[in-house]
Amino acid sequence: MTTNFWDADGDFDYEAHYEAGQLEKAATAAQSLGAPDLTNAIHYFALKDLPQLSFTPELLTALKTWQRLVNEIENAPVVQDVKDLRRQAEDTGRAIENLTEAATG
Repeated sequence: MTTNFWDADGDFDYEAHYEAGQLEKAATAAQSLGAPDLTNAIHYFALKDLPQLSFTPELLTALKTWQRLVNEIENAPVVQDVKDLRRQAEDTGRAIENLTEAATG
């Protein structure tokens, strides 16, 4: 993956560089789980360093649900649908956080 980390002023964008590295680590974690479609969810919830054994079926299902809801939000044509989907995604996000907190102690 080649990315230009220099801004218009010629300064190095450390934040973009860092985020690209975190996303790459999330992609590696998702790939190791056999679920490359969960890269964005793993990145969003900062789960790239979570031990593979911590990715229980329940957590994987919640991550897949959250990712599906985010995809639906991005494609929802009606504002009310977006509000309902966001609420569901937030609830799922809280469940993911609770599951990962339980897994990490």
